[in-house]
Amino acid sequence: MTAHLSTIRATFWREVAEHRLNRFLHVHLALATVISVLPLFTPDATERSAPAWVLQGVLYCLSLSSLLLGLSAAHGDADEFPLLFTQPMARGAWLSGKVMALAALLCPASLLLVAPTALTGGVSGTLVYVAAAAGGVCLAIALVGLAIGFWVRDHVRGLLLALGVWFGLLFGTDLVLLALSGAPWVQQYPTAWVLPLMLNPLDALRVTVLFGLERTAPAGIGTGSLVGWWLEHGGLWLTLMLTAWMAAGFGLGLVGATRRVDG
Repeated sequence: MTAHLSTIRATFWREVAEHRLNRFLHVHLALATVISVLPLFTPDATERSAPAWVLQGVLYCLSLSSLLLGLSAAHGDADEFPLLFTQPMARGAWLSGKVMALAALLCPASLLLVAPTALTGGVSGTLVYVAAAAGGVCLAIALVGLAIGFWVRDHVRGLLLALGVWFGLLFGTDLVLLALSGAPWVQQYPTAWVLPLMLNPLDALRVTVLFGLERTAPAGIGTGSLVGWWLEHGGLWLTLMLTAWMAAGFGLGLVGATRRVDG
């Protein structure tokens, strides 16, 4: 246990030191800063507009920068794998240190998203909820990028695959479901149409904030049992789903790192 903790601590500080010069982290923090001040341009409804600005910022900007940050974290160590893994350390502990470093870098940025609104209008449960959701989504997407980087070591191919995954999460699922929405079998089995949205972290965030937190769902949207449960327990589902994505990203990253050396 002591050896594992030492590995995690050493990897954590090494990762934090490396990311100080990471341009993707600089872009991520710059975007978070810009997004955080946008609600201040609506002085009569600053607190009400903040969740919408944070949502759009995470969907279209911070999700991509988080993915690229995770990808760069993997590629930064890829050339050193043969040396790193000859050291007497557990690979799971090493990867845990990297994940903790990403969390330490991304979670404060999610607080930054709502800091100006909180300072001008006071801290509210809504702002805390939105900040936590944004931080969770960014970390989950960063772990996806980390896994991609471990499996695809070439920088160009890894970048192209990461962009494809981001496009699929942001637009691909919605476009496919929109194309299938008129099919008779979709009308008969609406649950099969809803599940892909629930399992997509970006769509889950969008529905949770717009239809759950802001209560903007049109009449009749929650008539189905699954949709109704989702709208009533959006925060719980988002937490469980993001946890599953983080666990999957961690597991795939660990297998990818092992394969990169042993295979």
